[in-house]
Amino acid sequence: MVKVNKKNKAKNKIFEFLSVFSMTFGIVVGSGIYLKNAGANGVLAQAGKNPYLAISIWVLMAVFCCMMMLAFIEISSSTKKGDHNTLTAWAGRFVGRRYGSLVTILYALIYLPVLIIIGSLFTTSSFFQALDIIYSYSKGDENAKLMTPDVRVTVEIFTAATMLVLFQVLNTYTSKPGKILQTTLSFLKFIPLLTVLIAGITLFAMGEKSSFSPENVRPIKINNVFMTMVPIMFAFDGFLDSAAIQKDCEHKEVVAPAMMTGIIAVSVFYIVISVAIFMGAEDGNILNIFKGIDSRAHFAFNLIITITLLTMVNAYSIIYPIVIRASIEEKFIYSKNGAELSKVKSSWIAMAIVGVFFTMFVASGLLLPNSVTRDQGGYLYTAYLSSDSTIIIVYLLDIPILINMLINRKTKKVEVRKVKGAYFAAVFSSSMLIFMLGFIYYLNILQPLITGKNLVGSIMWFVFIIILVVSWIINESIISKNNIDQNDFYLRLNPKNWFNYNREKSVAEFKNKGVTKNDKGK
Repeated sequence: MVKVNKKNKAKNKIFEFLSVFSMTFGIVVGSGIYLKNAGANGVLAQAGKNPYLAISIWVLMAVFCCMMMLAFIEISSSTKKGDHNTLTAWAGRFVGRRYGSLVTILYALIYLPVLIIIGSLFTTSSFFQALDIIYSYSKGDENAKLMTPDVRVTVEIFTAATMLVLFQVLNTYTSKPGKILQTTLSFLKFIPLLTVLIAGITLFAMGEKSSFSPENVRPIKINNVFMTMVPIMFAFDGFLDSAAIQKDCEHKEVVAPAMMTGIIAVSVFYIVISVAIFMGAEDGNILNIFKGIDSRAHFAFNLIITITLLTMVNAYSIIYPIVIRASIEEKFIYSKNGAELSKVKSSWIAMAIVGVFFTMFVASGLLLPNSVTRDQGGYLYTAYLSSDSTIIIVYLLDIPILINMLINRKTKKVEVRKVKGAYFAAVFSSSMLIFMLGFIYYLNILQPLITGKNLVGSIMWFVFIIILVVSWIINESIISKNNIDQNDFYLRLNPKNWFNYNREKSVAEFKNKGVTKNDKGK
């Protein structure tokens, strides 16, 4: 809880306001600004090389996230003392336990592993890019490389895998080093961002070529409007997590203004930084802002970014096992006899899941021909695409929560603290989500299937959906079998019961089968 001095109420409110504001800003501003402003799948590339369109979508998505934040401030106020204050808990509270289970499985089995893997792969790739920069400078040949392509791929994959294991082991058996690293590097991450701001404006003022140069600006296409939204959605990811902060605040009246001020500050920050990137780099790639200007500055800048990216791997290696344990505590994931997982066991489960996805991503990336990847990262290709495939699933599952929040205003089924403007914000954000996700799903999933082009993203989305649905059905079936009187989900799965179902008879038959099996076992 935020500790305050009760002798001075005004100062207490100011202190809590600043605390909530800083937490909101710190949670949201992370590695997404680097990940989604670099490479062929970055914001400018998805905007069709039109920086004006990219900036406009940044502004639009900023307004959307502010509205969505306001709605979720009311949703999160439903949390009572001793309850979990997470998105999965809100899903269970407003939509139902089974839906909470679905959201939990998405995060615990798919989304968090994807984030950790992307963080490790991008960090490793950026590090070796930085080494190439200083190596080519020392050789006096800008095309000189430290290693041959095949050797480099092997070394990068091994380094990324080692990083994942080391961070998970470190944060499993001790906590202090990880916290120190996270705190230190969280401050360091603002150095390259401020450097971009200064360098971008300076280079633009000096007349250097930029993304705004007339020869670099491409015409606006309607498809690019919606394609640009996807990487920006990923960059803003995490803003809903900050809504959980209000549980520990004494002065509830400062929460909404502080969070809204925080998300507005993040939005302005992202927009200004993006403009600076476009001013300083022709291709909109943050890693190339010093390319061709000063090799030493280019190396130092990329190295600092690489170091700060470690916060993503470190943070999620801490969070992931916690999410797995919380999923069981909240009864969203089945556990035999309701047993709780230890920190060590949940960490090893997390490592195993990450290992499976890491192998899948790297192997599929290596097997795909250059005609498919188009030199967009090789072994990194499917891992990078996974962020786009999963983020649109994450936002899709937010829609029922927002709709049920609106319904709850009438039914009052869930006790909440009404927040001024939250109803309109929920209407706006849910409507916008339905509208933009409709187009995004058409462009990202359906259109590739129709045209037969760029199928990898669509295939990955279907793979994630299959994993999600199958895992959910298995989990719900196990929960049902162990509480058949209250939960007959398992029986309803039987095709025989789809059209002619007698609940009492089916439950009785199921119990009799169980008794018979036990008797035979004796």
